[in-house]
Amino acid sequence: MQPPGFFKFVLHSILMKRLTFFSLLIFFSCSKEESINSPIEVPNENTFQFELDLSSEFPVAHDVGLNYFNDITVGVISNSSDAIKIITAANTSSYVLSGTSLSNINQATKVAAPQDNTFYSDYVGLGQLIKDSNNTIYSVFHSEQHDGSVLPGNIPGFYASVGLGISYDNGETFQLNSEPLIQNTFDINYDNGFGDGGLGEPSITFSKDRSEVFVYYVDHNRSGRGVNICMVKFLVDQNGAPDFSTCYYLNENKQFTSDVIRSKEVVAGIGYADAIFPHVSYNSFIDKYVMVYSLNHYGEFHNGSASPSQSGIYYRESIDGINWTEQPIKLITDWSIPFSFDNHSFAWHPNLIYSNDSQSEGYLVYSKASTLQQGHKMWAMNFKFSEN
Repeated sequence: MQPPGFFKFVLHSILMKRLTFFSLLIFFSCSKEESINSPIEVPNENTFQFELDLSSEFPVAHDVGLNYFNDITVGVISNSSDAIKIITAANTSSYVLSGTSLSNINQATKVAAPQDNTFYSDYVGLGQLIKDSNNTIYSVFHSEQHDGSVLPGNIPGFYASVGLGISYDNGETFQLNSEPLIQNTFDINYDNGFGDGGLGEPSITFSKDRSEVFVYYVDHNRSGRGVNICMVKFLVDQNGAPDFSTCYYLNENKQFTSDVIRSKEVVAGIGYADAIFPHVSYNSFIDKYVMVYSLNHYGEFHNGSASPSQSGIYYRESIDGINWTEQPIKLITDWSIPFSFDNHSFAWHPNLIYSNDSQSEGYLVYSKASTLQQGHKMWAMNFKFSEN
């Protein structure tokens, strides 16, 4: 089987213009030679620090018969002391994974698959989710329409859109919207000169006071930009239910408007680098929004580096979820893109899953492989916030 739509970016010119550019992250610490037994401590201006235990890594759901997962963000449907239920994409479809704990997931159930004559005709990846006051689940998904081209590594070219899936039965089934959640100012016929286009890889979270919903995503359109993280928002009604009928886009003055515009980038790479694959949540323990994401420093490839120094998984914080001005911290260093099919390791699609109600600790969850030829599977390691 050819590798599916888990390749979501086209590499800027390193393997011809048609190689999809995905930021992948293998989890080593700051270099491959550096010990992985010492925790990474990220200072926080609010007297807290983020501590990642690099020695605690463990596989997630490797025995359920799936490959190419997590291929998008991970949504937590339920999580208790003796049971967990999450949703993510594997191959080109969406699956609910369940078990007694994150380290003991033993069941996978397909809940969404591509459908002809839809905007998710070739890929549908449900992931991160929110729940309203009635326990209705809203999960954003990455979708793809393929144009028939085959990229190096057997990667299909695609046009991405952000969709919405709704579940009224605690994740047993999902109803997928018939139209994209976010309108793109560049349609499927726009040729940006690369194999990927559109808007994709979404993340969703309530605002601090739950009066709004923030959706973050990656803009693949290029056209004067890199491939970076943008955002929109939606309002929440008086009953606590999100109103997805009107999308508010972020303009260049960092004001939201219902006019359909190309939203401003909120996190972007500097120089020959792009910021991609965001996972955002409001953390009540430190009273900030936190993001983990991938940085693809494709300039390292152009320079012929034998090993990466800037590419990897990063962590950063924001007071309001819009201005991400605090210093980004690199958690994991390795090549960010599968620029070959069988020649190097990678890791990508980071998430933070909380393991307690206070949100003081949990797991960094991501996907990795030694080579693309073997696919990629989910892994996790422990993190916690502690007072300085």
